[in-house]
Amino acid sequence: MTQTPEQNNAVAVRFFEAAWNEGNFAVLEELLAPNSVDHSTVTGKTETGSASFKQIVSLFRSAIPDIHLTIEDEIYAKDKVVHRWFLSGTHQKELFGVPATGKTLKFSGTTTVRVAEGKIAERWTNIDELGLLRQLGVVPSPNEQN
Repeated sequence: MTQTPEQNNAVAVRFFEAAWNEGNFAVLEELLAPNSVDHSTVTGKTETGSASFKQIVSLFRSAIPDIHLTIEDEIYAKDKVVHRWFLSGTHQKELFGVPATGKTLKFSGTTTVRVAEGKIAERWTNIDELGLLRQLGVVPSPNEQN
């Protein structure tokens, strides 16, 4: 049964809510195809299954326990869904080797998913890693140099 683009978007939205805002990995097993492919730029490699995505979410949820994802834009057609989003929260534990700063972090990203038979079959994400590293104090802003 082919799903409508609106139904595909609903799967992607529920995926984001369950993972980022609720930390509910049980729902992820329902929403991800068993052989789903993750083309994440955070790990720098393509992986199959849900383990890499769970690891990424766990990393951020541990360091930023009050993390919240807000979808800013949604575009969907046929079997593809694209979301532009923001993650925000308080840096309370080590993240990427940086000790807790107590700062409120806010960074953006874009995720594209391909939905097949009501499940996410493929995922691509790009995040503003430079902006995040600047907020963590790892990389200086251009106006801070010199």
